[in-house]
Amino acid sequence: MLLAMTIRPARPEDKAAIAAFTTDTFSWGDYVADAFDSWMDNPDGQILVAATDTDEAVGMAHVSMLSPTEAWAQAARVHPDHRRQGIAGRLTRAGEIWAAGQGALVMRLVTEDWNQPAQRQVEKSGYRSVAKWTMAQKGVGSSVPTVPGNGGRRAPAEERLRPSSIHEVEPAFLAWSTGDLITAGHALFPAVGWMWRQMTLDDVAKTARSRSLWDCPAGWLIGTIEEDMFWVSWIVTGPEDTYRLFKAAIDLAGEQGAERLRLLFPQTDSLTLAAQRAGMELHPLLVYEKPLR
Repeated sequence: MLLAMTIRPARPEDKAAIAAFTTDTFSWGDYVADAFDSWMDNPDGQILVAATDTDEAVGMAHVSMLSPTEAWAQAARVHPDHRRQGIAGRLTRAGEIWAAGQGALVMRLVTEDWNQPAQRQVEKSGYRSVAKWTMAQKGVGSSVPTVPGNGGRRAPAEERLRPSSIHEVEPAFLAWSTGDLITAGHALFPAVGWMWRQMTLDDVAKTARSRSLWDCPAGWLIGTIEEDMFWVSWIVTGPEDTYRLFKAAIDLAGEQGAERLRLLFPQTDSLTLAAQRAGMELHPLLVYEKPLR
């Protein structure tokens, strides 16, 4: 059956078949069906499908350009009846060919540290883990004690995060680019949702102009509210200031009307310990990378 499999660009009519075999990918479901239409409309991306000899989609993967030279791979899925036939590898290779044709020099992806089957598959395709990141979450405004905390109601933070002026852009970028976090994070940041690329000074400037760069004496962060979640995608701080910055981030999330706070940060001892002390749930992630030329 593998020899009869065709890899081709997705078509709108593939959505139903893809939705059917991605419904229960994880314990909570999957995001593929909800994202399908926006992916189809994205001129900087491509959905690839593996189709049988009857042209039924039984596998898929999405790849997109995050910069002129950086591509991102995600959502590799194969129908349970067609796994272990090399389909994921063929989809990965097709995505790399497409990205290289767009000018990409590197392809990256992320997976949870517990997802060993996914890690084995991407490593077999030539990817290597280049950075460990953590996704940390916490409910905002809850008075329920947490085990890592002191067992009581959390006191307000000593410091308050405020929108940064454009004059804070260069100091924030300089502190990040000369500190430990740039090395731990492989100079990357999640530029769009769960997709990482190289951070630039212009990225920081754009967040200052959109009032999503925040600062306090403990450091800086990039944070935006999406529905009921306050997302923090970039942190600049020192080991001795991390806990104070996290406490200020929790307060800021509440001020922004969020129900939950979510932070993505490079995995370091000081950040991990501070997040645990602040009562956050931690989910380790691995960012993989492969040169395309």
